[in-house]
Amino acid sequence: MRAPTLPGTLVSRGVCGSVLLLLAGLVLNELPPSPVRFLVAPLQWLGTNAPGRFLALVVTLIGVALLTHAWVSLVRTPAEGSADERVRHVRAVTMRWMAPLLIAPPLFSHDGWSYMAQGAVAASGRDPYTISPGEMPELLTSMVDPIWRYTPTPYGPIPIIWGALTREVFGDPTLLLLLQRVPALIGLGLTAWAVPRLARHLGIDPARATALAIASPFVLVHAVGGLHNDALVMGLVAAALVFAAERRWVLGVVLVGLAVAVKFTAVVAVVPVVLVSLPGAVRLPGRFVRLAAGGLIAAATVAASGIPYGLGLGWVKVLSVPGVVVTPASAPTAVGVVLEWLLAQTGSGLEMYAVPVVRALGMALAVALVIVLALTRPTGDPTSGLATCIGVFAAVVLLAPVVQSWYALAVVPAAALLLLERRRTRRAIFLGAALAFLAPLDSEMAGGSLLAAGLVVLGLTIVRAVRAGDSRPVADA
Repeated sequence: MRAPTLPGTLVSRGVCGSVLLLLAGLVLNELPPSPVRFLVAPLQWLGTNAPGRFLALVVTLIGVALLTHAWVSLVRTPAEGSADERVRHVRAVTMRWMAPLLIAPPLFSHDGWSYMAQGAVAASGRDPYTISPGEMPELLTSMVDPIWRYTPTPYGPIPIIWGALTREVFGDPTLLLLLQRVPALIGLGLTAWAVPRLARHLGIDPARATALAIASPFVLVHAVGGLHNDALVMGLVAAALVFAAERRWVLGVVLVGLAVAVKFTAVVAVVPVVLVSLPGAVRLPGRFVRLAAGGLIAAATVAASGIPYGLGLGWVKVLSVPGVVVTPASAPTAVGVVLEWLLAQTGSGLEMYAVPVVRALGMALAVALVIVLALTRPTGDPTSGLATCIGVFAAVVLLAPVVQSWYALAVVPAAALLLLERRRTRRAIFLGAALAFLAPLDSEMAGGSLLAAGLVVLGLTIVRAVRAGDSRPVADA
């Protein structure tokens, strides 16, 4: 078995990008009192003033640009050797790129601090679904976003159990924080395992599919840098689709159940997993039976996952907690805010109902769309299953009360495979780059998602226009 040869320039370019993200992250994120904070005191001082933060933002964008450039080269220039050797090459390059991010503070989000504090609540013997992190020692909660400091956790039992286990073994907050990255890394590993197998089912290049799915700056920034739970959902759903394509649907829906135990929105993955596992052109009763069985198995898995620490299903009653945030990227929230303003001008006193009602209608529409897809999409076809996976997640994410860019992690493998299968590699690259650049801009613009997205699209459009005369071919097969 020949070890992959790693081009020095390709690897070093991505590593330099990650190092810049690490350094900028130490400026933009205040650390709790610890020896690490003392070691990086000059960088922490830069983060206390506007010029320093602006400089860190510029460094961040340069880092993302370097990662993007390296990623495009990896996708465009296949390595030599067999398919398995080229897949190993992509995995090896990706691991080197992500290495500096393994010791970075949470990038562009404070969710990592929340995971740590919520796990500490469970480790103390209290219920994290009724007790907020704000009731824990200040050392563990000082970095939790103020919005979430005094709310119970809306996450499933798996991240809570991991947070509790790490808290019982370790006390240093910096080490505890870094350990919250482990579930995201497991998700990335599952994705790296699943994507080549799905690619072979579709008859496309597994190495290029793997590069699109795991090495994109969007995935590295949010899955590794941001250590979001959505990365574990991404890996579990991708692995579930592999087992569905191999007709091992029970194991597939068990993995979906584990994904739901991380984040509730993953429940919609039951639909594509079941549909892919069914024979082609199955009759409606057979579809109903398999969907019902899949749902029951997934529900049993979720219930079993909450047994440790006596967590049970208490998290279901606090799923509305994220709704306290207003994000303009959420269509129902944006419409509700506009309607609220219009009603306020009339003096009717009804404006307080605008956002809740529109959000409820949005979720009702999302459920209806998922049901329609479950009953009408083709069965037994992995390609159709990928499209269905994107469709059901798009419904529950885009019509949800709150939308964050890292929610898209769940569909990255399906989108990468589908775009590659349809020879849309340029589009996949554009989307991966746009979402990666959106993260730091949105974070530093205090949630200005729409403005940040506009700046990203404008910048990338200009770059594409300047490079329009570039005659180098982009490998789309």
